[in-house]
Amino acid sequence: MATSQTKPYRITAEGIPLKHEQSEKIYKTFFAVSDYYKKHPNPGACHLISSIFHILLNEQKVENDLCIGEVKTGFQYFDHSWIEIDGKVFDIAIQLTLDGTRNAPIYAGYDLQTEVKSDRTYGSLSPTGFDRDANQVLRTPFVKYMDRYPHFKEGAWKIVKVVGRELRLKLDIAELRQRYKNTERTLKTSPS
Repeated sequence: MATSQTKPYRITAEGIPLKHEQSEKIYKTFFAVSDYYKKHPNPGACHLISSIFHILLNEQKVENDLCIGEVKTGFQYFDHSWIEIDGKVFDIAIQLTLDGTRNAPIYAGYDLQTEVKSDRTYGSLSPTGFDRDANQVLRTPFVKYMDRYPHFKEGAWKIVKVVGRELRLKLDIAELRQRYKNTERTLKTSPS
């Protein structure tokens, strides 16, 4: 469990060594999605939060991988989704896990609480493999997954639009649905 935050995550993230030509867009998008997640907490929403982050990065021409796999922390494994940019992990949803545990987000592989590289192993393989829910997410076509989000009639696309406005993006749901119809999650089975 994360200890109390002594320095704002934004300040810590500014000091993380991220050499990327679009680092400012990555930073702004990461925290726009994180702010939404904090205002609308949804424990265990890693697949949703990572999907939203993935789209918003893509809409700004930031190449990224929408990953699904298992994460090892200590002696425990859990099914999870996250984003990778140039092989570095960006994990917003780790802030509130399904079991209610609160953690610091991971930015370019660094824990924003401890300011050191995360000790979690993303892409581990547990002895038991994915649970039913993770298998379902992996098998569900991306657009169908986004459409099924139950809190809005527009599905999770509504969240993409809301957060996109914070980033000054003009997004059309019909166009997004068309653009992402062939999107697939990257199954990670080796550590990042």
